[in-house]
Amino acid sequence: MLEAIDVHADALKRAALTAGPAAPVPNCPKWTVHDLVTHIASVHCAAIGLVLDRPLPPTPPPDWADVLGWWDGQRLALREALVRNPGSPWTGRLAHATAIHRLDAESALARPVPARLSPEFAPGAGELVCAVVLPGSAGCRGGDRLPAVRPARGECGT
Repeated sequence: MLEAIDVHADALKRAALTAGPAAPVPNCPKWTVHDLVTHIASVHCAAIGLVLDRPLPPTPPPDWADVLGWWDGQRLALREALVRNPGSPWTGRLAHATAIHRLDAESALARPVPARLSPEFAPGAGELVCAVVLPGSAGCRGGDRLPAVRPARGECGT
C-alpha cells in the first residue's frame, strides 16, 4: 500500500501540473486543481499526526508553487511515518484516498485519462467510500455489496 500511495500521488501530481492550478475539477465542481492539491496535501499532513499519535494541524501555504513543495514534504514525512509504523490502518486508507483524488485530478485534464483501479485494489476504495464518504448509506450496509461509485455533482471533501 505504500507503493500505491506513491504511484497514485505521482499520477495525481502529473495531472495537476498538466491541468494547471486554475483548472476546474469536474468530479468536484466547486474545486480547482489548486483546491484539490491543497486538500490532499492537508490530508497527508493530518495523517502524519494520526500515525504518530501527534496531531498536526495542516497549514497549507496559499501560493501554488509553495503548495506543491509543501505537499512533497508531507508525502516524504508520511512515507517515513508509515514505514516506522508498519501495519497502520492508515496506510490502506491513504492509498485509497490518494487513488480517488488521482481520478479527480485526471478529470481536470483537457483529455481525461480513462483510469482504472486494479481488481485487487478496487475493493478497498469501495470500503473507503463506505467508511468515510457514505457511512450508513443503503449501499454500504451489511453484506459484501459495495456501492457503484460515480463522480458526485457536489463538493468534494474527503
